[in-house]
Amino acid sequence: MKKIFIIALIFFTRYNSLNAQLFRTQMTLSARPTALLSNWAQRPEILIYTINYEGPENFPVKIKANFSDGAGNLIGTSDLNFVPNSFFNVGTTILLSKDALLFQSIRFTGSIQRTLLQTGRLPAGSYQLTLQLLNATTLEPLNEGDTRPFTILSYQLPILMQPQNESILSAEQSAVAITFRWTPLAPAPTQERTSFQLQIFEIQEGQTPMQAFRSNRPLLDEQVNGVTQFIWRPQLYLADSAQNRKFIWTIQTLDSNGFGFNNGTGDGRSEPFWFQVKSTREILEQRKQ
Repeated sequence: MKKIFIIALIFFTRYNSLNAQLFRTQMTLSARPTALLSNWAQRPEILIYTINYEGPENFPVKIKANFSDGAGNLIGTSDLNFVPNSFFNVGTTILLSKDALLFQSIRFTGSIQRTLLQTGRLPAGSYQLTLQLLNATTLEPLNEGDTRPFTILSYQLPILMQPQNESILSAEQSAVAITFRWTPLAPAPTQERTSFQLQIFEIQEGQTPMQAFRSNRPLLDEQVNGVTQFIWRPQLYLADSAQNRKFIWTIQTLDSNGFGFNNGTGDGRSEPFWFQVKSTREILEQRKQ
C-alpha cells in the first residue's frame, strides 16, 4: 500500500511538473488602478497577462482569479462555472484586462459584494490579485499562479467654501447672483472622468437644515464639469425683509457611470453648508444690536 502511494505521488508530481513546463506566465498590473471595476476592461494598460505555451494544439484552459485583501484574506474568487474555456496553441499569447479577468464570474465576499452592487467601486485599501491557469477538463493547476499587489486610493471629497456655513447674504445682491465655490476632489483621479452635481435646497419654516436636506426637493440640481464654482441666478424675490430665506447646499461628486464617489456611503455628497438671505437693512440693524 505504501509503495502504491509513493508511485502515485511521484506520478502526480511529474504530471504537475509537466504541466508547469507547458505554460510560463507573467502578469503586469497597475499599482493604483481605478476603483471602478467596470472600467478595467476599457483600460488595457491596467492588466497585461503574457502566456507562453508549448504543448498540444487547442489546449483548453480556464483562467482563475483570486482577490485578497492586504492581509492575504480571500475576498473574491472566480466561479469556474461561469469562466469560459480559452484554447492555446504553441507560442506567446498576450491577454489584456477584458480577456484575462472576467468580473461577471467573480464572487466577492458579503461586504465587498454589497459595496460593488451599490457603487460599482472596490473600497479603498490594499489588495492582491492572483491569476492562475487551470486545465479546463480536470481543473488541475497548470502553473503556480501570478500574484501582484495593488492599491485603491482613498479620495477626499470636495470641501464647500462659499457661501460659508451659517453665513448671511445680502438679499439685494443675492437676487442678482450667488457664487458657489468648493475644493476639487483630492487627489485628482487620473483614470476616470468625474463631474460635480450642485444641489441647493430651501429650508422651509419649522425645518432644521438637515431635515430640509434629507427630505426636500432641490431648488437647483445642476451638473458642473471641469470647474469648482458656479454662479446661481436664483430668479427668486429675495429683497423683502419679511421674506427671509434659508438654504442648504452641497456638492455631489459622480464618476463616469453616475455613481457617487466613495466616502463610506457611496453617494458622493460633501458635508452640506446652510446660509440665510436677509435684506441689507436687517443685516445692518442686527450689527447695531
